[in-house]
Amino acid sequence: MFDVKVLSEPDRSLILDFENERLKELNLSDIEREMKSWDQPWREESLDHYIKLGWSFVARVEGRVVGYTLCQPLLFFKNYTQSLWIEYTSFEEESCGSHLIDTACRWAKSKHLQKVFINEERHKLDLVQKCYPAVKSDTFYHLTTTKMSGE
Repeated sequence: MFDVKVLSEPDRSLILDFENERLKELNLSDIEREMKSWDQPWREESLDHYIKLGWSFVARVEGRVVGYTLCQPLLFFKNYTQSLWIEYTSFEEESCGSHLIDTACRWAKSKHLQKVFINEERHKLDLVQKCYPAVKSDTFYHLTTTKMSGE
């Protein structure tokens, strides 16, 4: 099974290696790969931001990174006091992606956050729709973590 932990500074270079290896699979030139990496959610300044927050997770199997998710809490978004925003999830296998999203949802619930919002543009939506009772709104999906009337 997956060993999932909160993303920390030592994971930074492992995530960059993980994603750069995935970029190599696209058969791009070195310059094209470099340029593509500049607008990715896993670029260095983004990882620095998410690592400091302590709400993101990394999954390993036998010490090797097999997936991760980048998350941050949101205050006063869409009339909810506290929510969790999942910006990006990257993984080798669908079961790992599902496990990471489930971990983030459970973490949010344990911290009494009301909603989990998932960035539609950066996720494999079939995974979200298949595994969770999600509602699509605007350009994101949201999952309820507390019992609320009308949902």
